[in-house]
Amino acid sequence: MLKVTKLWHAPEKKCILEDAGLLDIGALSRREFDWFEAPNLRRGGWSGVSKIVLNPDAAEESDKAVFLKIQKNHFYRAPDTCFLKRLTFEREFSAMMTLRDACAAIPKVLLFAKWQECGDQYSVLVTESLEDWWPLGPWLKGELPEPPPDEATLNKALEAIAATACKIHQAGWLHMCYSAKHLFVRKQDNGEFDVRVVDLEKTRKRLGLGRRTVKDCSHFMRHTPKLGHAEKNHFLKSYFQTEHFNTKQRKLIHKMRGGPGI
Repeated sequence: MLKVTKLWHAPEKKCILEDAGLLDIGALSRREFDWFEAPNLRRGGWSGVSKIVLNPDAAEESDKAVFLKIQKNHFYRAPDTCFLKRLTFEREFSAMMTLRDACAAIPKVLLFAKWQECGDQYSVLVTESLEDWWPLGPWLKGELPEPPPDEATLNKALEAIAATACKIHQAGWLHMCYSAKHLFVRKQDNGEFDVRVVDLEKTRKRLGLGRRTVKDCSHFMRHTPKLGHAEKNHFLKSYFQTEHFNTKQRKLIHKMRGGPGI
């Protein structure tokens, strides 16, 4: 027997979600999806991502595509939950809803639900699809129709990415996987950049601003392609909002694996 234990949706999206059949959790649990990312088989269960169009009969320019993430028995344990098993999308949903007021880079959540059936636990998370955004890694490596950035353009993007990380950290959160794989950018008409941060499954509250800074900035510099000494230096100066690092900032940078080695 299926039992829904939590169901939340964006109020303004109720009609289109109903029409797409996503608020009928019983039907959703039996639905087969074409995977945008092949399911991860780990943590004793599985977790996958599908990209779907909510209103497929609409004209192409007005259709609404979303990312739908669904999982079964995909748990984590952490001190803040007394090491009890909790679905990873539940943590991601909580982080996104909390951080959205502090950071505009968090994608809009349309739906979250979790349910139990035959002793198994499931959850689904639906977010905006970022249709007109560039995934940072492929853009830097020249794998998109949009050409890779020149120095000035990359510096503008790095400034926006650094400011986004700073906002997350100032709010008391740690992303844990802050890198090109989980960042999307979009260029504004004035040459500035907007940023979106995805995959917040591991995002958590963490005491100590310095520890949050070292962990995420280090991860970004180690796992983002095409970043040399100058680019990393510019990223960190943008993060700390300075032209010259002070003693405290230098100490933090020296702890960062993959840093510029100042």
